Amino acid sequence: MDLIDNYTRYHASKLHGLRITSSHIQSLISELDSDVFNTVVVGYSEEMRPVYRISIGNGSRKILLWSQMHGDESTATKSIFDLFTYVNVNKFTNVINNLLHSCTIYFIPILNPDGAERYTRENCKGLDLNRDAKTLLNSESRILQEQIEIINPDFAFNLHDQTAWYNVDQTDHVATISLLAPAADEERTLTESRKKAMSVIVTMNEVLQSIIPNKVGRYNDSFCDSCFGDRIQSFGIPTILIECGYFPDDEEREVTRKLHTIVLLQSLISISSDNFPNYHDYFKIPVNEKRFYDLKIKNVSYNGVLTEVGVRFKRIFSESEQKLLKIIDETETISGNELNDKLFHREIDANGTDFNNFC
Repeated sequence: MDLIDNYTRYHASKLHGLRITSSHIQSLISELDSDVFNTVVVGYSEEMRPVYRISIGNGSRKILLWSQMHGDESTATKSIFDLFTYVNVNKFTNVINNLLHSCTIYFIPILNPDGAERYTRENCKGLDLNRDAKTLLNSESRILQEQIEIINPDFAFNLHDQTAWYNVDQTDHVATISLLAPAADEERTLTESRKKAMSVIVTMNEVLQSIIPNKVGRYNDSFCDSCFGDRIQSFGIPTILIECGYFPDDEEREVTRKLHTIVLLQSLISISSDNFPNYHDYFKIPVNEKRFYDLKIKNVSYNGVLTEVGVRFKRIFSESEQKLLKIIDETETISGNELNDKLFHREIDANGTDFNNFC
């Protein structure tokens, strides 16, 4: 695939870093070729920031994708604009020409612009949009629901980021990408829509395994009626969740961004080509565990005891400094025997230093 070998050619370099807001994508939207891309404002957030919908193609098969439902999960937004560059450059090739003639593909980058501005999971009211599929209490949730009803998509893609804390089941491999065909009911019935979603995921996994073997996980499929992915699946619309995770030494998620762009293109091509392999191979993808910690601190004084401590970091946006700060999440701190079955991305020796010096 040309995208694998020549990714730098399609990389939307104006989008970089972890905090991506509406202001970052507006200039890129204005530069899109109107002969290929159709852009409309489909609504406004609680704080009246525009929510954009960008579409390509004119085919009968309809696909809806949205990113940054959680404002601090920006990898998919960046890869969407990488994909736009790829489509524009290759629009006259047979593969992309077929994609654009067989499908109409709708993208909503940054569904939660207020959360993106704050670099928070929630919107400006402190509410998680992905727990608002039933009540629709938020402007942004209502926008997504309205688009589902207007478009009536044949496939839906719910695009997220996951933390660096997930590993592939019973291994010490980090789960760099996790995939899921959400359940449609409490019984996790294998409905026809789930089978279709699983089939597409099989093609995505095949590509990923050729690039990052053993670093692909299957996300938990417990049913959540208030989550959009599960609810849309229950409507009979094949729905796919992609979780962009951590790749070793890739703090900015640039490797993951590339991988996400590749599998997104692969999935769209599969759908446009009616390439739906046996869904059973979906179950060969190992499930996720959550055993990774960002850092093990050895020989550290913690609560007056010399021990080992495992910490996880979180990032918060500093309004005064206008930048992201990386701090220890003290609610995710463990010590002593709690570390026994855990995995760590890095280790350091504190040489007896007090733990508070690291906070």
